[in-house]
Amino acid sequence: MKWLLSLLMLFSFVSSADEPALCNTYQHQARLIDSDLILCWSVRDDDLKVKAIHPGEVWIGLGFGKTMTNADAVIGYIDKALVVDSYMSGRLQVDINDDPEQNITGSSIEFDNDETTLIFERILDTGDIRDAVINPSQFTDLLWAVGGNKSFGLHPEYGVQQIHFGSGAQAERSFSVLIILHALLLVFSWGIFSPIIITVTRYFKVTPGQNFPISLDNKFWWVTHWLGHAGVIVLSIIAFGLSVWSIGGFDLSTLHAKVGIVVLGLSVIQGGYGWARGTKGGPVDDHGNPVPRNMWYGDHYNMTLYRRLFEWLHKSMGYVVLIASHLCLYTGFFLFNLGAWAYILLLVMEVLMVGAYVLFSLQHRWIDTYHAIWGFSRSHPGNRFSKRPYKE
Repeated sequence: MKWLLSLLMLFSFVSSADEPALCNTYQHQARLIDSDLILCWSVRDDDLKVKAIHPGEVWIGLGFGKTMTNADAVIGYIDKALVVDSYMSGRLQVDINDDPEQNITGSSIEFDNDETTLIFERILDTGDIRDAVINPSQFTDLLWAVGGNKSFGLHPEYGVQQIHFGSGAQAERSFSVLIILHALLLVFSWGIFSPIIITVTRYFKVTPGQNFPISLDNKFWWVTHWLGHAGVIVLSIIAFGLSVWSIGGFDLSTLHAKVGIVVLGLSVIQGGYGWARGTKGGPVDDHGNPVPRNMWYGDHYNMTLYRRLFEWLHKSMGYVVLIASHLCLYTGFFLFNLGAWAYILLLVMEVLMVGAYVLFSLQHRWIDTYHAIWGFSRSHPGNRFSKRPYKE
């Protein structure tokens, strides 16, 4: 462990050596990784003194915590020339509140020589439950954000990393293997696999080469639908377990977690609700063998009110879950601080899915489930609810 700390200290020294001497009165100085923000600090006794410098006239925020949710923060509002001890209960601007106990001193934010400088001091352990306790002998999770406009709002520049306030070392905060596996499983399940399954379900009830409508009730789409989405649900439950295991508990503090638990809950309900689709019925069984007429009645064959409600709810909820799952993926990318490539990649998958919908619709591949199973004849009672004209 000592050799690792020494290496990090050396890295910090080398990375800071090229910086101008902006903080002669401070013990440590470093440019934050992938940022134009220069941080200077000193630790003396139980006191931490911080100076942050950034080009341009900007607002600057520094936070202590693993995520923006439940983080202790110091925010410098350049438009008000005001520095505020704050706490964040979420990721939105409305979730940022002034701490009733303002435990920072000697604070200021000024714009001069085309640079904005934020200065403040605070005790390492303030005794305030909203303030993080900073231990200078170990790494501290540091959040930072810089606003390109004078007024406080969205921040185009932000980051998360770890600072060793005692030694001066800095290191990027890494994600555990469990969290990375969690992300990969969900991207595969909801970003790739589920859209493919839904496309097959909608447009391949009749497969290429099938002698339709002579040959009916091709179960390729049905097996793909239930088996594929059962796999998606199982992978989602595994991914959920990995995240809980990684962070050591159940945490709904982020938008990603909130949307994720909704997606997981609705997908499990969808899977369970599929078993409540009602009876099938019809003149032949699943193997194509004739069935006595007195056994033809079924919720699906007769398109009972129960079956019609089931189809409307099941299909509608399916699309809601798919849209919500992609919102979950986008918010997950934000938590990982991924670049534009991740968002573009997911957007490309979405465009491909919509493109497939348009292409297959133009090819008239959409066949109603009832027609795919029993054909177009008026003799089948459910065809009175057909969405297309009857064909004999």
